[in-house]
Amino acid sequence: MASTGKCPYCDSTVRSDEQFCPSCGAPNEGYVVEKTRRITRPTTIEELKQYCAEHGMPLLRMRFFIGEDFREPRAFGIYQDGEGKFVVYKNKNDGSRAIRYHGPDEAYAVKEIYLKLLEECHNRGIYPDGKPQTTTTRTASAKKPFTFVRLIPFLVLAVMIITMIFSTCARRIAHRNDGYYLYDNTLWYLYGSNWYTSDSDGNTWYAADAPTGDYNEYYVGDTFDSDWGGSSFQDSDTWDSLHESSSSDSDWDSGYDSDYSSWDSGGTDWSSDW
Repeated sequence: MASTGKCPYCDSTVRSDEQFCPSCGAPNEGYVVEKTRRITRPTTIEELKQYCAEHGMPLLRMRFFIGEDFREPRAFGIYQDGEGKFVVYKNKNDGSRAIRYHGPDEAYAVKEIYLKLLEECHNRGIYPDGKPQTTTTRTASAKKPFTFVRLIPFLVLAVMIITMIFSTCARRIAHRNDGYYLYDNTLWYLYGSNWYTSDSDGNTWYAADAPTGDYNEYYVGDTFDSDWGGSSFQDSDTWDSLHESSSSDSDWDSGYDSDYSSWDSGGTDWSSDW
C-alpha cells in the first residue's frame, strides 16, 4: 500500500509509488520499487534517476542533481543542454563550476557522475553497489602442503548444500505450492511458510495454523476464482502489508549498507575540481 510524503523541492504531496514529483518533476526520494525493476548499472539519465530512487538516496541532501543544471555552490550534477549534449559538472565552494564532461555520449556522461556518486557513498561507508571483497596474496614459499584439515571447509560447505537441498525437497513435499487451498468449505492461502485463512464472510484474511490432514489434495491454484467465495488474498490489506514490509532496501539489499540518514555533504571536498 502506497504511502505519502512531501517533495523536498516544492513541498507537494508525493506518493511512494510515484517515481517523480507530479508537480515539479523532481526525483521522489521515497520511491518504492519492486525488485524486478532494480537497475545495477545506469546508462541514461532516466536510469540513473531510477537507480537513485531504488536505493532511497536523498539526492538533495547528498547534493547530487540528476537531470538539472543546478547553479548554487556545492553540487554535483548532470543534464542535457540545448544543443543535445550532456554536461557533467561540479559546483565548488566558491560557486565556480568545473566541467567533467561535455559531449554527445550520454552513457559516458552518466558513468562519470555514477562513479562519483559511488565514490562519495564509499567514503561514508555506504555500498549501493555491494561491499568489496577483501583478497589476500600468498607467496610461493607460504604455500602449505595438502592435508585433511584443508578439506574441512569444503566438507562443511558440502554438508550445508546437501542440507539446503533436503530442506527444499521437504518443503515441496510438505507444501505443494504457494496459493489457494479449499478445505472444509474454507479458503486458505499459503505464502512461503505462513498460512492465512478468511473469516466467515470470506472477506477478511488473518494468519492461522495449517489445515489438518494431507492438505496437498486441497490445492486449487494460485489465481483467485470467485466461485470459491469471499475475496482474493492478493487484494486484501494483509497482502499489501506483507509486500510493503518487504519492499524496503533493508530486506533485499543484503550485503551492503544502504543507510543515508546520517549523510553530511560537509564531508565532500568541495574545493577540488572533481
